[in-house]
Amino acid sequence: MASTRGKVLNLLQDGAVWSGQELARQLNISRTAIWKHIETLKQDGYAIETIPRKGYQLSGQTDRLDEPAFVSFRKGRFGQVVHAYDQVDTTQRIAHELAQKGVLEGTLVISEEQTAGRGQLGRNWYNPSQVNIAASVILRPALPIRDASKLTLMAASAFARALHAQGITATIKWPNDLLLNGKKIGGILTEMQTEGDRIQAVILGFGLNVNSDVIPDELAHRATSIKLETNQTYRRSELLAHLLAELETEYDLFLASGFGPVRTHWLEHAAYLNEPVTLTASGKPRRGTMRGISEEGALLLEHEGAVEPIYSAEIAVWND
Repeated sequence: MASTRGKVLNLLQDGAVWSGQELARQLNISRTAIWKHIETLKQDGYAIETIPRKGYQLSGQTDRLDEPAFVSFRKGRFGQVVHAYDQVDTTQRIAHELAQKGVLEGTLVISEEQTAGRGQLGRNWYNPSQVNIAASVILRPALPIRDASKLTLMAASAFARALHAQGITATIKWPNDLLLNGKKIGGILTEMQTEGDRIQAVILGFGLNVNSDVIPDELAHRATSIKLETNQTYRRSELLAHLLAELETEYDLFLASGFGPVRTHWLEHAAYLNEPVTLTASGKPRRGTMRGISEEGALLLEHEGAVEPIYSAEIAVWND
C-alpha cells in the first residue's frame, strides 16, 4: 500500500541507516514487503541508498508532492486518504467526483501540476509543475447552507496561522486570498454539493505559491511566492501537512464553538484592517475604511460615519 510507503519514508527521514529487519519490525510487515516498498520509492525518485549488510538510508531530500511524502509528515485525520497525481486539470473536479461517491471527510486530492486551476471569479490560477501546492480537501460539515461561505474565512484563518507558525508572515485579503508583503501567494475556493436544504459536501480547494522562482510578467504586480519573499526553499509535503493540521483544528473549533472564535483568529491576520480600501462589485468602486468582518462573514465598510456589511465584492489592490 502507498500509505505503508509513506510510513517507510517517515522512518527514513532521520537520515540514519535502517536495517530491513528493523523497518519490518517497526511496521509489522515482512522484510520482502520492505524491499518492495523501498524499490518503489526509488522508482518514484527518492534518493534511497542500499548499503550491503547494513540496510537503507535516505541520502538526499526530494521535494515531492505525492502520497508517500505527505504521509511521512501527516499529523491528523485530514489526509488519511490521499489521491495524488502528477498532472490534472483541477483537483476540484476530482474531489467533486470522489465526494459524490461518498468518500470520507478529510479525503485529500493533490497534484504536482494543474492545467486548468481557477480561483475567485473564475480567474485562472498559475501553477507550474513541482514548485507549488495545489490541493482540495473534502469536508462534510453539519452546517446550514447559509453558513457554508464562512468555511472560506475559516480556511484562510487556519492557513495564515499555519504559515505564521513556520515564520511566514502571511495576511488575509478578504475574502479568500493569502498575501505576503502585499502580494498574493495563495487563494481558497469553496464549492458545495447539496441535497435539498442540506450540505452533502464542501470541496475546499487551495493553491499556494511556494518555491516558484519566476512569476509571469502579467502577474508580477500582484503575485509572488514564499521563496521569492523569504529567500528560502520549503519542503511542500511538510508545509502541506502543517496547513492541513491547522485546518483541522480551526474546522473543529468552528463546528464546536461557532464562527466567533474563528472570526477572532481571522482578524489577527487581516490585511488592510482599519485602513482605507476600495471595493469593486459589479464593476462599481466603493470606498471606505475596512472595520473588520461581521459575525456573518461580511466585510464591514465604514463610509461617512456609517458601517455597512458587504457580502460580495473584492478589495481592489492591483489593476488587471
